[in-house]
Amino acid sequence: MPLWRQNLVKSLHKTRSVPESRYFQLATANQEGIPFCRTVVHRGLTDDNSLIVISDTRTEKYQQLVQNNRCHIAWYFAKTREQYRFHCLADISTKEESPDLVEAQWDKLSDAGKKQFLWGTPGTPRNGESALHVEGDYNTIPAHFCVLTLNIETVDYLNLRGNPQNREWHEKNEHGDWVSQSLIP
Repeated sequence: MPLWRQNLVKSLHKTRSVPESRYFQLATANQEGIPFCRTVVHRGLTDDNSLIVISDTRTEKYQQLVQNNRCHIAWYFAKTREQYRFHCLADISTKEESPDLVEAQWDKLSDAGKKQFLWGTPGTPRNGESALHVEGDYNTIPAHFCVLTLNIETVDYLNLRGNPQNREWHEKNEHGDWVSQSLIP
């Protein structure tokens, strides 16, 4: 298990009672190279060290990742004072391409979570101040629901506790093995 993953698993465990620890910032870029950053929910870590996020194929995030699958994550754990920055390549899975993965993620959602995918197209004008109307059935996965598998290429880890602080760089070598290097913070 790579050292960065061991650290991340410990960070998640130590902050499991802190709801904010489940959220990280995901940055993408549009065709003009303009960066876009948003907060997403961490949905899991795969056996091959990829992060899982769910999304909607009707969003800017999806469109940007289709055009350029390179993305960046910044994840800060306030309780432990640790920051992880990941450079990733995103794979997008829909129910047509990966039905088991998509169904597993859909089934993990609460009804309130599923409802967000049944309100209508994200980013379109809202009809007054009325409640959002649910269009669809919670038992049927909408075609626009997708899973993002964020394949981690490099990790920049910073632990702000102590003096001096600890910073590590992690990347895969030509054989696919993770190598680490301590850095000056």
